[in-house]
Amino acid sequence: MSTLLERDRIAAEAPVRTEVFWGVDCGSAEIKVAALDAEGRLLTTRKRRTLFPLGEHVHRALAGSDDELSPFVEADRAASPAPGQAPRLRPGHRLYATGYGRNHIAFVDGQLTEIKAHYLGVQHQLQLSEDYTIIDIGGQDAKVIGATPSRVGQFAINRKCAAGTGAYIEELAHRLEVPMSDLPKLAAGHDQELTLNSYCTVFSGQEVIKLLMHGERVENLVHALYRSVVKRVLEMTAIDTATLVFSGGVLAHHPILIPLFAERFASVRTHLAPNAQFCGALGAAIHGMNEEKQHGLPHHP
Repeated sequence: MSTLLERDRIAAEAPVRTEVFWGVDCGSAEIKVAALDAEGRLLTTRKRRTLFPLGEHVHRALAGSDDELSPFVEADRAASPAPGQAPRLRPGHRLYATGYGRNHIAFVDGQLTEIKAHYLGVQHQLQLSEDYTIIDIGGQDAKVIGATPSRVGQFAINRKCAAGTGAYIEELAHRLEVPMSDLPKLAAGHDQELTLNSYCTVFSGQEVIKLLMHGERVENLVHALYRSVVKRVLEMTAIDTATLVFSGGVLAHHPILIPLFAERFASVRTHLAPNAQFCGALGAAIHGMNEEKQHGLPHHP
């Protein structure tokens, strides 16, 4: 029979049932955070700009404000940990990372690729029963991901050029001296179809300035900018599914892109994923849930 002291020791060492799964998507432009309860219900989302030192800003994004849910124990929440030290997670909280910076976050329970994270985030929310293609346009890259209801298929990533990414839209908005938030409304007011022929972001900027000098309307140029993004993404790979799902911050803030994608296909169903900007972070949290279901509770002090 175990003594009282032995029973206390065993209880202290026993894994704690996970109550909150956290996902952090450490992207090139923003750090996105999402938390799910043990039943997979969304508890919270938030984001911050990606700045450096990276670990410090990831800690801030996860810590949140005083009235927000946080994975950290109170003593480790207010201040970033000293170099070489990791903040302690609350009992019953687990944290998983994806995105460009995932390998530089030392205090997570696990990691996964952006491709898998976006797939898990989309499928968890939409529960699709047919094959589909995810188009994710981020700040610095674009992804086209083939998927079935049970797994990720072929995928393509544009990481060599800013064309077709959020950086491309941001740069041309800067050249036009137009706030990013005004772009969709301006594009809706176009009265002529234009084509930006330059592939490179820098050369496209020069092309836009040249057109402005010839008196072209800003509305037509913004619409041409959106069409250029669609063209660059669709050039990445062939799409053969009848369903398109859009995720990522660019499509969340520029939904005018969705019908422009759709009109390039004879017949296609389109979905903007719920919480589109947080699909990667949601997918990271879901990955943690799946890991625990498949492999059991990991030991966590």
